[in-house]
Amino acid sequence: MTETARRRARRLFVVAAACAALPTAPALAAPDQLSLIEDETFMLDRGPEVQAQTLDEAKALGADIIRANVIWARVAPSPTSTKKPKGFDGKKPESYGAALAMFDSLVAGAQARGMQVLLTPTGPIPAWASRCKGSAAARKVCKPDPKLYGDFVRALGARYPTVKYWSIWNEPNLGSWLSPQYEVVGGVAVQRSASLYRSLAKSAISSLRATGHRTTTDQIWLGETAPLGDDPSGCSAQRSLRAPKSCASRIKKTSPETFLRGVFCLSKSGGSLGGAEGKDQACKGYKKLGINGYAHHPYTRGGSRPPLSKTNAGEITIGVASRLTKLLDQAGKRKRIPTKLPVHYTEHGWQTNPPGVNDIFAVTDAQQSEYINQSDWIAYNNKRVKTVAQYKIVDDVNIAAGFQMGLRLFNGGARKPAYDAYKLPLWVADKGANLTVYGQVRPADAGVAGTVDVQNAPAGSSAFKTVATVPVTSANGTFTVEVPDTGGVWRLSWNGMTSRQAEVASK
Repeated sequence: MTETARRRARRLFVVAAACAALPTAPALAAPDQLSLIEDETFMLDRGPEVQAQTLDEAKALGADIIRANVIWARVAPSPTSTKKPKGFDGKKPESYGAALAMFDSLVAGAQARGMQVLLTPTGPIPAWASRCKGSAAARKVCKPDPKLYGDFVRALGARYPTVKYWSIWNEPNLGSWLSPQYEVVGGVAVQRSASLYRSLAKSAISSLRATGHRTTTDQIWLGETAPLGDDPSGCSAQRSLRAPKSCASRIKKTSPETFLRGVFCLSKSGGSLGGAEGKDQACKGYKKLGINGYAHHPYTRGGSRPPLSKTNAGEITIGVASRLTKLLDQAGKRKRIPTKLPVHYTEHGWQTNPPGVNDIFAVTDAQQSEYINQSDWIAYNNKRVKTVAQYKIVDDVNIAAGFQMGLRLFNGGARKPAYDAYKLPLWVADKGANLTVYGQVRPADAGVAGTVDVQNAPAGSSAFKTVATVPVTSANGTFTVEVPDTGGVWRLSWNGMTSRQAEVASK
């Protein structure tokens, strides 16, 4: 998960978004966009029965992909020892014993239900896989050995030949997942996690290829980056791959823009990184990375602000995705990666405030629903975005345990309003004299023709009437339709289910 330091949410209830002119017939801006759900607590930690129930629920919600972080230290033998176990061969799947059983059943269960699985091999790492000194606690994310990481990925690749979606490391621009972010070299703080991540990625890509997972048959994604970064007083993590010496220990998060400039060896203008910074980042002899997608977590302030909230320099949230595609295109031009790389949102959501939690940085339940659907609309209109994500089906038990971004409450499992909002997304946008209604029937089976009713009720009334019946023929159940602006509130009706109500701002 990302961004544990949450900021106070501005209590804005966004009810409209500007949009470009759309035709009256369904406009398929993103007809192939996939829906991803991640909830390791209920899919990995609660036993086989709960895992099966949760996979059933994910399928009913309309998930196409299930994501899971494969924590290296969780499945490796002797994870707190500073010495690798005698005779241990990390390349062999059988070396991990029964530790991977939970993933075996996850993969089999998801695929049996028609869903794909995205595995993200990542830290924390076994202490013996660190190139740092000190205790096991000091080593848990510090300078993982690329060769040993490659062995781990190779074992996973061999064990799961039917898994076709892979991504490399979770949130490598955060010190809680990969360290050091900055390190003192020659009297200055030098960005370190970017070049370290590149070496891990090269090793992982090679290992996946060696076990039959290639970009011609599989999806292999770089990134899984967090959206924000630190910029402590006097430091410049948002702007530079070098910072004052005193910043090295203070920068716990690197902005994704700065991080990616280091990963791809790009100057601020998009050219090749040279000079001292190029040397810092080991840019000489750069070889193109064999990937076919980029994964990102586009949260707005840890899920505490509206999707289009103002951002700081170097940050990449869902509202400023162009910053990411610009960097990817610059890297493609320099032959660091393939050109026009697709973007996949693989972790996303909004923090709420369930009973007994008392999180002052959370949004309301109504805002969570609204922001989920607004984000769907934003992503729908971005042809580079091929996957959208929902982090968690069920809230964690409390703030200390994790996050309350779920569609259901932890205590009793009651559904939040966001449950139906996720299942049947709706966004109504002002378009002059008319309105554009965007919707999605997320659980609809791909390629199965059907219809959804767009309904309206006058303000203050609960008497809904069908305004338009729209064919849902896209692969992912998305559609848009233009309707007269009659005021009031709007909803969708499909197979006996209705969406949340929505309205637009007055003109």
